[in-house]
Amino acid sequence: MDHLTNRLTAFVLVVSIMCFMAMAGARGEAGPDRDASATLLESLTATEKNWLKEHPVIRVGGPKAFPPFHYYDGNGQAVGVGSEYAALIMKQLGVELRYEPAAPWPEVLEKMKTGRLDVIACAAKSPGRETYLAYSRPYLSFPLVIITRQDESFIGGLQDLHGKRVALVNKVMIAEWLLRDGINVTPRPVESPVEALKAVSVGRADAAIENLAAAYYLIQKNGLFNLKVAAPTDWGNYRLFLAVRKDWPILTSIIDKALENIPPERKTAITDKWITVRYEFGIAPRDIARWVVVILIPIVVFVGFILIYNRRLRREIRARQMAEREREQVINELQTALSNIKQLKGLLPICASCKKIRDDQGYWQQVEEYLLEHSEAEFSHSLCPDCIRKLYPDIAEEVLNKITAKHE
Repeated sequence: MDHLTNRLTAFVLVVSIMCFMAMAGARGEAGPDRDASATLLESLTATEKNWLKEHPVIRVGGPKAFPPFHYYDGNGQAVGVGSEYAALIMKQLGVELRYEPAAPWPEVLEKMKTGRLDVIACAAKSPGRETYLAYSRPYLSFPLVIITRQDESFIGGLQDLHGKRVALVNKVMIAEWLLRDGINVTPRPVESPVEALKAVSVGRADAAIENLAAAYYLIQKNGLFNLKVAAPTDWGNYRLFLAVRKDWPILTSIIDKALENIPPERKTAITDKWITVRYEFGIAPRDIARWVVVILIPIVVFVGFILIYNRRLRREIRARQMAEREREQVINELQTALSNIKQLKGLLPICASCKKIRDDQGYWQQVEEYLLEHSEAEFSHSLCPDCIRKLYPDIAEEVLNKITAKHE
């Protein structure tokens, strides 16, 4: 019995401790909100406080399908970054937030024009809307980017969209900015950002322009993994505001004070809850490899051609140099030969008796000696028939007959 009592006592003690911790945690979470609310209300003027008392209910709406910033879930509840900011601000101001049902974006804007809606929880500035909307300070900012398929040709910026099919959400200022900047595109109208990305994914459009956070969220949530962030735009960051009906400027001032009063860590917590973004602008490695191949192939072919041409040219140059050397050698040999050629010309003084020839120095030489020095001729000595008869009369005829027979 005592054992059972002890176990029951221990169980009650553990439950009590858990309840205490839960209550402490709840007080810890509520405490900063109460403190922030008190600080905010102290910063308001008497006029602003009176206005809040006269307007205890604020009607709020927003985009029907603009995740993760503002959209309606399956239960028809508004969720997203913008709805959390709107709920937090209205709570700190002590007024009732009454959310309007989901409606198409043009209808939301029309309600603001006619005063049937007081605040849009998530809106971007547009010159055409400033006639009937006042804007708070921005509470979120992300760059606008160009989204394409992974296999799309290179796009480095807005100028590369000329002639492309671009998915554009109806009544969104992107179309106005493209027209303003002279970017001639073929519009593919869609009803929401997710439809724009899906149109690109299935090939009905070549590109879409969306803020980085929304694009990344929608790509991940809808499994559109054949899409990529191709490039940033030149339009700077896409900033989100709370938009207030134009005839309530005092509420704009109150909301600005409320936004300024939200602690930075609370803002970070809201953003981190809905948005996780990998910021990876630039050219994908596969695109780099493809362009490297496209560029290198012509370069390699050209360099190869140059190398082959240079090799052939070097061979021709060596052949010409060799031919030139041979030609010069031949010329030198000819010049040497010409310089060595002996010429006999003019009158040769020869003795009428002994037949000696006088040279240029006045010396008398035998004919064969003179000719050897002044020509290329060589001599072989023999006897003419007359000399044979004169010198060898006894055997002259016999010798001459043998010579004649030999030559015949």
